[in-house]
Amino acid sequence: MKKETIFAVFLGIVFGGLLGLFLISKNKEIQLNKNKVIAPTGLNDRSVPQTDLNFQPLDISEPKDSSVLDNSSVSIKGKATVNSLIVIQSPIRDMVLKNEKQDFKVDFPLALGENIIRVVIYPENKQLSIQEKSLRVYYLQESL
Repeated sequence: MKKETIFAVFLGIVFGGLLGLFLISKNKEIQLNKNKVIAPTGLNDRSVPQTDLNFQPLDISEPKDSSVLDNSSVSIKGKATVNSLIVIQSPIRDMVLKNEKQDFKVDFPLALGENIIRVVIYPENKQLSIQEKSLRVYYLQESL
């Protein structure tokens, strides 16, 4: 082979290697820029909205969980955030009411046997979370 051919092959390998290294480094840089940021640094600059000072966690005072009753209805008493939507569900009845005061009282029917009553509170302020509690109430007739 001639000297010119060997020199051209050598320059082709060197330039090809340099071009390959350049493309690999740019590809890594592009991939790093495409990744999503998990914890943005700008969050510290934002102000946190004030929470509602009238927040009342859901508290059911009556009936106690796993109560055994001999009546076909039960009075559900409790406390919740003012102006929240209260949804009470069981297999035999669903009830929806708006809480005008912090305290609420509802007469709720029971089925014979075990009743699983689910009470869900939807606050008027959308920044507050939905609260939920379940009660197990047993209705047994005296004649049994």
